[in-house]
Amino acid sequence: MALQRSAVRSRLAPPLKCKVVNHMIALIGKVVSYIGLVISVVGLVFGFGLMFQGGNDDLAKTFLMSIPFGFVILFAGFSTVIIFSARESELKVAQKKESKK
Repeated sequence: MALQRSAVRSRLAPPLKCKVVNHMIALIGKVVSYIGLVISVVGLVFGFGLMFQGGNDDLAKTFLMSIPFGFVILFAGFSTVIIFSARESELKVAQKKESKK
């Protein structure tokens, strides 16, 4: 019986080290999503700008090809943030613990 209670507690409250690792992974996900956003926006602006300018079609194609790559990077970072960030229920539990102290 005691073994079962400790197993339930470990699922409800992960160790502090796990929380720190999840926070760092979520932070890395935010950085990666911003990088993907920058790649996509730069590809859009310069790709269409060079395409409408008319002289550098090869360079315009290169920038336009970077848009899907940037979107994949953006999506990977965003998914990482969604998976590893703290849930609202976890934040409420942490706030209750702080208010008791």
